Amino acid sequence: MMNHHSPPIIGCSAPAEKLRGEIDEVACTDLVAMIRGERGTGKDVVAREIHRKSQRAGGSFIRVNCGALPEELVESELFGCSKGAYTGAVDRPGKFELAHGGTIFLDEVGELSRKAQPKLLNVTETNTVDRIGGRIPIPVDFRLIVATNRNLEEMVHQGAFRDDLYDRLKMVSIYVPPLRERLEDIPLLVDYFISDCVGQAKRLVTAAAQQVLDLFQQYSWPGNIRELRNVLKRGVFTGKTEWIRQEDLPFDFAQRLATPLSKLADHDEQLRELSHQLFVAALKQCHGNRSRAAVLLGLTRNKFYRLLKLHGLDGESSRNGPGESDWIQ
Repeated sequence: MMNHHSPPIIGCSAPAEKLRGEIDEVACTDLVAMIRGERGTGKDVVAREIHRKSQRAGGSFIRVNCGALPEELVESELFGCSKGAYTGAVDRPGKFELAHGGTIFLDEVGELSRKAQPKLLNVTETNTVDRIGGRIPIPVDFRLIVATNRNLEEMVHQGAFRDDLYDRLKMVSIYVPPLRERLEDIPLLVDYFISDCVGQAKRLVTAAAQQVLDLFQQYSWPGNIRELRNVLKRGVFTGKTEWIRQEDLPFDFAQRLATPLSKLADHDEQLRELSHQLFVAALKQCHGNRSRAAVLLGLTRNKFYRLLKLHGLDGESSRNGPGESDWIQ
C-alpha cells in the first residue's frame, strides 16, 4: 500500500501505539505470524515492519498475493518446479526458495485452494519444499508471515480451510485496526500522503484545508487507509492551489459522506458491527422491501434474513402498534 521506504505506522493514537508495540514483540520471535484486519488497513506495511525489525532484516522480503494467483499456478509459484515436470518446464525456484534466509509474506492466505494447503502445511512443519516434478526435498530457511481479512475460523468450520494449517498459522497474531478506530491519526496520514504524492507529481498542493480535515473526521472510511490515500491523490492532482479544498475531492465523496449506508457492508468484519438502527434505516429507505434492503447492504437474501432475526426485525407484529416491524411487511 505504501512504498518500501515509507514510515511503517503513521499516527500517535492509542491503537497505533498498541500496534507498534505488538510489532516489536512479534519481530523478536521467528514464529509464524498472522496479521488480521480489513482490506486497506496496511497489513502489508505491518509485515514489512516485522521483517525490518527482525533478525532476518538483511535477507529478502518476498510478498505473494495469494488472491491474485491463478489456481493452476499456485503450486509452481510457491514451491517451484523441476525440469521435465511438464512440457517446457525448466528448473525454477518457487517463492519459498527465494525467501531463504529472509521472510515470505503470504497476503490473503485465506484464498489458497484446498489443494495447495497441505503443501503449505508441510513446508511450515519440515522447512523443506518439494518442487513439482522434483525427487528430493529442498531445505529452506525462512520466516513466514500471513495476512487475511477473512474469518478463517468460520472457513475451518465450513471445511474450506484446514484446521491443522490454521492452528499452525495462528501461532502469534496481530490485529490491524480500521481507520475509523483511529480517526485522530488522519491529520498525520494526510500530511504524509500529500507529501508523497506531491513528490511524485511535482504539484503545488502542500496541505489539506481545515474544512477537508473536518469532513474526513466525519466519514467511516470503509476502504480504510487505502481509500484515504486515493482520495488525497485525486485532490493533489486536481488541486489548483496549495490547499486541497472540498471541490478537489472525488465528485462522489460528499455523497459517500452523506450516505455511507451501503459502504458499511463491504466486509464480513463490518457485518458483525451492523446495528439494530442500521437495519431499520435500510428498511425505511427501501420502504420495507426486504430484497432491496439486502441489495443496499450488499448481503444475500439468506444472510439478510438471518441478521434480521438476530436483530429482532424478522417481521413479527409489534404489540405497540405500527413500529419497526411494520417496515418489513
